[in-house]
Amino acid sequence: MKAFILCGGRGERLKPITDRVPKPMVPVAGKPILEYQLDLLKKYGILDAVLLVGWHGEAIEAYFGDGSRLGMRIDYSYEDPDNRLGTAGPIKAARKYVDGTFLALNGDIISNVDIGRIVAFHNEKGCLGTINMINMPSPFGIIDLDGDRIVRFREKPVLPYKMNAGLYVLEPEVVDMMPDVGSIETDVFPKIAAMGRLCGFDSTGIYWSDVGTHKDLDKVNKDVLAGKFKL
Repeated sequence: MKAFILCGGRGERLKPITDRVPKPMVPVAGKPILEYQLDLLKKYGILDAVLLVGWHGEAIEAYFGDGSRLGMRIDYSYEDPDNRLGTAGPIKAARKYVDGTFLALNGDIISNVDIGRIVAFHNEKGCLGTINMINMPSPFGIIDLDGDRIVRFREKPVLPYKMNAGLYVLEPEVVDMMPDVGSIETDVFPKIAAMGRLCGFDSTGIYWSDVGTHKDLDKVNKDVLAGKFKL
């Protein structure tokens, strides 16, 4: 199985760090975000990765090369950073690398998700696509009421809503549904859902964080250094 990792974004919310460094190369506890993802793939025996690069993609390729240093094989597919293809377009542009069921990942996430369980679920259900999901945490503390009376305060609890956790298991025919420029989340997944072939795997309880803002970066750095994140 191959993994396709979306690495082409400019990381606007992480400026000025990302003025010259692509977001997947932003260090967390001294190691690039992307390296944590590759380590996760290796843990589950996925040794082939295609990095879908754009903004300063050459820095990613210079660091990881052909992947042999990590015991992997890494290929690269470039997009023009000034004419971005969305989240579906880069995968479609790299379709020559698709040779069976594959993973697609957002390149700004650090997680210890059990990929083996997701793939097994996907195969068992006969899905065209499976989205990894977690319960959404509230960004704020909430108040519980009994009528007009406050009975309890809860600080940023996990809410009963599922969130797209940015990792997908996909069948090759999904690539044919992808636009040259567009979003897999809004242009492709609704079509598969309408066919009854889109599944969701609940990974609530795993460690998961995107690294989209300076606040996120600070939190993940602290978590990794404190041992809260482990593969």
